[in-house]
Amino acid sequence: MKKLAMIVGSLIALFLGAMIVIPLAVDVNQYNPQIVKLVNENINGTLQLGKLSMNLWGRIHIGIDGLELKDEKSNKVISVKDASFDMPYFSVLSGSPLITLRMVQPEINVIKTKDGKLNVMGLMKPGAAESAKKEDSGAGKIALPAMAVNAHIGVSIENAKLVYQDAAMALSNTIDNFNFRVKDFSLSRKTEIELWADLNTKMGADLKVQGPLKLIADLTPEISGGEFKSATVNAVFTADDLEIEKGELFIKKKGIPTHFKFSGSLTQESLQLKQAATWFHNAEIVVTGDYDKTAGANLRFEAKPINVKPWSELVPMLKAFELEGVVSMKGEVKGTPAALQYHAEIKAKDFSMKGPMLKAKPVINADIVIDTDRVEKFLVDLKGPGNELNLKGKLVSFSKPQLTFAVTSQKGMDFDQWIDFPKPSTKATTGKDKDNGSADGKSGTPKADFDAMLDPIRKNEMMKAMVMDGTVNIAFIKAMNVRIDDLVAKIQMKNLVTSLTGLKMKMYSGIISGSFTTDLKPQDPQYTMSLSVNGLDLQKAVESQFQSFKDTLVGNLSFNMQGSGSSFNADEIKKKLQVKGDFKVTNAMFKTIDVARMANLAIGDSIGKIASKVPALQGKKVNIPANKDSRYEAVTGKFTLANGVMEAPDFYAKAAPKSGIDIKGYTKMGLIDESLDTKWELVDSQHLIEPLNLTIGSRTVVNVLAKGDQDPLILPITVGCKWSAPCPSYTSTAEYLAGVTAGRVAKAAGEEVKAKAKSAVEDAVKKAIGGGLKGLFGR
Repeated sequence: MKKLAMIVGSLIALFLGAMIVIPLAVDVNQYNPQIVKLVNENINGTLQLGKLSMNLWGRIHIGIDGLELKDEKSNKVISVKDASFDMPYFSVLSGSPLITLRMVQPEINVIKTKDGKLNVMGLMKPGAAESAKKEDSGAGKIALPAMAVNAHIGVSIENAKLVYQDAAMALSNTIDNFNFRVKDFSLSRKTEIELWADLNTKMGADLKVQGPLKLIADLTPEISGGEFKSATVNAVFTADDLEIEKGELFIKKKGIPTHFKFSGSLTQESLQLKQAATWFHNAEIVVTGDYDKTAGANLRFEAKPINVKPWSELVPMLKAFELEGVVSMKGEVKGTPAALQYHAEIKAKDFSMKGPMLKAKPVINADIVIDTDRVEKFLVDLKGPGNELNLKGKLVSFSKPQLTFAVTSQKGMDFDQWIDFPKPSTKATTGKDKDNGSADGKSGTPKADFDAMLDPIRKNEMMKAMVMDGTVNIAFIKAMNVRIDDLVAKIQMKNLVTSLTGLKMKMYSGIISGSFTTDLKPQDPQYTMSLSVNGLDLQKAVESQFQSFKDTLVGNLSFNMQGSGSSFNADEIKKKLQVKGDFKVTNAMFKTIDVARMANLAIGDSIGKIASKVPALQGKKVNIPANKDSRYEAVTGKFTLANGVMEAPDFYAKAAPKSGIDIKGYTKMGLIDESLDTKWELVDSQHLIEPLNLTIGSRTVVNVLAKGDQDPLILPITVGCKWSAPCPSYTSTAEYLAGVTAGRVAKAAGEEVKAKAKSAVEDAVKKAIGGGLKGLFGR
């Protein structure tokens, strides 16, 4: 027993002596140049090692007095003052030594260049591992012990400072307390990896990130005959207690679920994915399946039903929208990247939201099915107070889309029950204000250029290749007190030429039908149109929203027109629109033209002017019934519109019985400057104006201002200024009436002279021959 104690004591003393003597006798720093040379030959950069030292107390410890690794551009990747290699005695005695690289408080710099490459990814030279195997085994090589072949490697980075720089975005962010640990990295046993950090940093101007995150992973390889066969991989990432704040845009509080779980296996040919699951807030997305180098992917994914209401906790601005509803998705991906096939089903159930201008919350249910390079179907059902809309269709090919759809609403769409439309401005504006947004035309809000807004469509190859075919069938649409009933139309597009055909709808008691085609390819879009209106009530239009009619006339409008033009900008439309057609307004009434007053003024002004030529008119007056609201059976005519000017050469307004004076003649209206230029004849075909009679000698001239006793009074006038503020002129009236009156009076005077001359002759004859010729002249 005593001998055994002596032996054990001798061994311990020998071991302790070795621990003291070996570090003194062996200079490990002599290997420093060989290590640096070997590493630098196999990396795109440089490694610098400080002095190496050895300590055998408790473990085999190789200390490094400083380490610095730079990339090929001499940027520091890793720099540390306290680094070491440690090897526990137990791992040495087991024949499989575990060598761990340990760095305390290093600084790690990750740089993303402007072309998107990371400096750490380009450190290792291509083929470095293969070239290392071909190294000559001659003199000068360091002979390793046999147990080094079975060595395992570990990495321990403690309390590191991680600096990330993005040259493209000019960002630089720092993460303190970064920790990374790899335990037992080898090709023969389970490798464990841990990464964790306690963040307290700012990224960008207003992004704050604070709290812990952790990644735990393990890799278990299977080696047979020195060849890698397979490996199982498990990973868990957790950031539940991480707080993220991006101003008022995004706020993630502590405790909101944010974690990821991965479980699978891989071989040299395939990846078997048992499960990859992500949890964020109340969302859960799960992916399963496999990927084979030859067959490609066979993956399935599913997003469990997600209640969208709680997401206002993350995005504060959503609180105002009061989101509700459930969204879900599932699908699969199959095939190689060159022949990828996929399928997805997206559903939204009872999705609703309220906006600042919404009076009520519409409810949307949607069902969308996506297959490879196509939307096999989309069904959207929208409902709300007084509203219902259904949209269904399909889309073939995302690169050359062929879209078919149908929009229907059997109950109609009453947007006035949904939307709180802004009240129309009551502030008066001048013509310049309306045209330029300000009186001087230099300030105010710039006009929108709708033609330029189409440039992205013209340049988009997908839009240029799109073919569209759709139908619209809506019971009614009502917005801002404007109601359209029984709206049907067909919408088509090909080669950026869009057409609206079969258009038919009811509006203000009238029926509107027509077609419209536009070519979006030119810088100024070209379009043609054909429109027919039958019985539209202009009074209802004025009372509703179409205030532009209030200064013209009201009644039941019917017209047919064909036209063409270019540009979608309002001013250009007025200039370039070319239209011809005919119109008819029944039960009409002029709103700013008092025809009776014009007639009264025309006659009064004219009598005063022609009295000098026809003294008998001096002091005469004509009584005209005052009736500002003169009504007309019909106002008709043909018209043309070109260069912003509308002309109706055969304008005719036929007065209703005992309700007004007819209007005939030429009318010209400027749409841009609101100018008005007419050459009218007011025709009193119903003899509402009391006729003016003159006595010439023994004769009476009945209706002296007209061409004949029973002829209607005609008053030629011109009207100028603006059609919103007309200016009648009666110069032509006086000239015309003077001619008519002078002619009638002259004729009457001539007849009077003839009559008197005849009577004088008779009297002279009687005196000369007595009564011998009695009865000759009818006496």
